[in-house]
Amino acid sequence: MTTRDENEELFNRYYMNRMQILVNVIDPNCLFAEIGRAGGKTEGVTGPRMIRVANDMPGELSFLVHKTYVALLTNVWPNLQAYFSRQVMADGILRPMLQYGVDYVVGEARLPSHFRRPRYPIAYPKHSVVFRNGHHIQLVSSDQPESVAGRSAVHAIIEEMKHNRGEKLKSRLFPSLRGAGADIRRSPYYQGITGVSDTARVDLGEDDWFEDYERRADPRLTAEIATVSLHLNSALFRKRELERRRRLTKDPVELERVRLELERQRRAIALWTPRLADMRRNATLYVRASSFVNKDILGPKFFKTQLETLDMDEFLTSICAVRHKEVVNKFFANYSKERHQFADSYIYESILRCDLKERFLLTARYLKHYDKRSELLVGYDPGHFSSLVVGQEEECGRRIRIIKEFWCCYPDEQPELARQMHEFFGQDVACKRIVLYPDRAGNKRREELEQITTDSRALKRELESYGFEVELMNEGQSTVYHWQQFRLLLLMFGGRSNVLPEVLIDENECKNLCSAIMLSPLKRTDGRVELDKTSERKVPLRQQAGLTTQLPSALIYLLYGRYGDKVRGELSSMPDNLPDNLSV
Repeated sequence: MTTRDENEELFNRYYMNRMQILVNVIDPNCLFAEIGRAGGKTEGVTGPRMIRVANDMPGELSFLVHKTYVALLTNVWPNLQAYFSRQVMADGILRPMLQYGVDYVVGEARLPSHFRRPRYPIAYPKHSVVFRNGHHIQLVSSDQPESVAGRSAVHAIIEEMKHNRGEKLKSRLFPSLRGAGADIRRSPYYQGITGVSDTARVDLGEDDWFEDYERRADPRLTAEIATVSLHLNSALFRKRELERRRRLTKDPVELERVRLELERQRRAIALWTPRLADMRRNATLYVRASSFVNKDILGPKFFKTQLETLDMDEFLTSICAVRHKEVVNKFFANYSKERHQFADSYIYESILRCDLKERFLLTARYLKHYDKRSELLVGYDPGHFSSLVVGQEEECGRRIRIIKEFWCCYPDEQPELARQMHEFFGQDVACKRIVLYPDRAGNKRREELEQITTDSRALKRELESYGFEVELMNEGQSTVYHWQQFRLLLLMFGGRSNVLPEVLIDENECKNLCSAIMLSPLKRTDGRVELDKTSERKVPLRQQAGLTTQLPSALIYLLYGRYGDKVRGELSSMPDNLPDNLSV
C-alpha cells in the first residue's frame, strides 16, 4: 500500500494539466503556446516536443532559438537538461528519462560509438545537443541570424517568443527550415515550429509577432486530429497490454483470443498512423492559457504571493495572460525602441568559444561596445531601491551608449552595488576611472539632500575599495527641476541639437531600464511638469526594476549631469510649448 507521500510523488511525476494534454494530443506541425508564468511550458511543451522531433527525424538538424546566446547558455539549456534528467519508472527501475552519454551528449566533437552519425556534419559541436539516433540541435540566437546561413534544418524551437524580433525570425530563420530526405518529409514535424512564451506586453516594447498565428489555426482540423489521436493512443495502449498478457498466459484458448485482438489493434495502428501524421503536418495550433491552468501543482499560495508582489498590470499579463496593448504616456516623450535601443550587444567570437558543458559567466569582456580603456559614466539613484546605469561615450562624445544596469534592494545597499560593478567591469579593464552622477536634488527636502550626499559618498568609498578611481559629480550644484529634465530628454531623444550626443541603450543588458522607460509617465501638478513616481510607492521593492521610475531616474541623473550645462540657455526658463500628455 502506497503512502500519501508516495502518491503525491507519483502525481507530480505523471500529472499533466489541460494545456499540456491538449498540446501533446494535437501535436501539430506548428505549435505556438502563449502560457502564463509557471504554466508548465518546459516540462509540458518544449521538452516533450524536442524529444519527439528528435525521435521522428533521425540524423537531421533542428534549431533551439532565443533572442541571445547568453540566455541560451545560462537559462534555456540548463532548464531543458534538468527536464531530461527527470526520474521515470522504466521496467520497474527508476532512472533518468534521458541518460547523458547513453541517450544524448552536449558539446562533444567525438560522439560515442553507439551513436548514429548525423546526415550533415555538426557545424558547432560545442553548441550542439546530439541524440543517439543522430538528430542534433544547434543553439541559435535570433540577434545573430546569420549563424544559420547555409544551414538546412527541419524544425525550429523558439523560447520566449516575445523577446525575439519577429521580423528577423520570419526573414532569416524560417526560410532555413528546408531540405531533407523523402522519408523525413513525411514527418509531421518537418519544417515545423514550436514556440513558447508569456504574453507580450507591447507597452514595454515586447514583440507580439506570434499572435498573428492565432488566426491560422483551423478548429475543425484540430478537432479531427484530437479524435484520431485519442483513438490511436487507445489502440497503442491496448496493443501494449495485449502483448503483456500474451507473455504471461499459458492457456491456448486465451492465447488465440489475444492473438486475434492484437492483430486487430495492429491493423488499426497501421491504418491511422500515416493519416494522423498527414493531418498534423498541415495543422497549426495556438494555445493561450493563464497560470491557473497549472493550479493543481502550484497551489493557492503561489497566486496569493504573485498578487501581493506584482503590480496589477504585470499580474494580469504574466499570470492571467491578459494582453496589454495600451502604450502609456511617457516622460521620455521622443523615446523610440527602434531608434534608441540596440541589440548587437555581444562579442560572439568569444562567447562561441565557450562549451555547453562549462558554466558561463557574463562579464564586460563579452560586450561588443565596451571599451576597457575608456572611463565609465554612471548614473546613481540611491534609496531603498538603489540603481546604477553605466554608459560610455563614443566618437569624441557624439554618442553615448548605456551598456549595463545594476540594482539592489534594502537591506543591500552600496556594498552590493560596488560588488556587482567589480564582478562585471573590474576583472578585465585598463581604465578603472568612474565618473559618478547622483541626483541633483530636484524637489528634495534638506534631509533628503543630506541622505543623497551620504549615499553617494558611501558608494564612492565602496567602489574605491575595489581599485576604481571615482570622481563624484553634482555636489553643491543648483537644483534641477523635472521640467528641465523633461526638456533635455526632448532634445536628446528628439535629435534636436547638434551639441547633444545620440543616446543608445543596450536592450539585452539594460532590459529593465528599457522596460521602465516605457512606464515612466508625465504628470502636471499646478501647471508644473513632473515625472510621476507613484509606481515607486505602489510596486514592491523586488519588482521595481522594470516597472517603476527608479532606473530611468538614474539615467536622467547621468544625462543631465553630463550634458545639461551644454544647453543651459534652453533649460533656463520654463518653455511654453511642452507637448500635452496624450495617449500614443
